[in-house]
Amino acid sequence: MQKTCTVNPYLCSGNQKDVGFLICFIMARVFKYQSIKNAIAKMGVEELVSEFNALVGKRYWCAARAAHDAALIDTFIKKGVDVSAIYDGKTISFARKVVLNPDKTKVLFG
Repeated sequence: MQKTCTVNPYLCSGNQKDVGFLICFIMARVFKYQSIKNAIAKMGVEELVSEFNALVGKRYWCAARAAHDAALIDTFIKKGVDVSAIYDGKTISFARKVVLNPDKTKVLFG
């Protein structure tokens, strides 16, 4: 049985066998993550904090949310911000809002 992958013609196109379709699906996820990460990377640290705080208490979950959250944490880290209050290397806690310390190098619970 063949499936059609039309997620992004630059990543994959045409009829794909099951394995090809899976590869196409994974590549589309990576493409989505990179798109979100590129958009978030343009934000300043204060904007990242606002973005994080807007998600506090939200319990919905989907692949786009997972990509967004991973890109958000990755961007904090890339900008040199200590995220140990909200990220343990595996999970992100959206239980409480955060603020930046005075020198904007660490997120703290607000």
